[in-house]
Amino acid sequence: MTTEAIDLTARIQARDGVAVVVYTKNDCRQCDMTKGLLTKEGVHFTSVNVEEDATAYRYVTETLGIRQMPVVITSTLEGEEVWSGFQPAKIREHITHRADAA
Repeated sequence: MTTEAIDLTARIQARDGVAVVVYTKNDCRQCDMTKGLLTKEGVHFTSVNVEEDATAYRYVTETLGIRQMPVVITSTLEGEEVWSGFQPAKIREHITHRADAA
């Protein structure tokens, strides 16, 4: 991560208590459902398409070892949570409830 990205992540965490990145691919129903739920809940997130960004693809598949999209990464002051697929319960547990508490 670049210094600029780290600074931006820190500012988002300070504001919202959680920073969210959703790695997606084209024509992915679970990706669309995940982004739709985040949008509906008013959660600010960054979406990165791994089919259009080779560095993101390598990060998700090689570094994280995940091939199922979407891959959701939440960064908080307490640490990171990573999961793949459409998981509304995880969105509520790791994202929505934190925003409500802030």
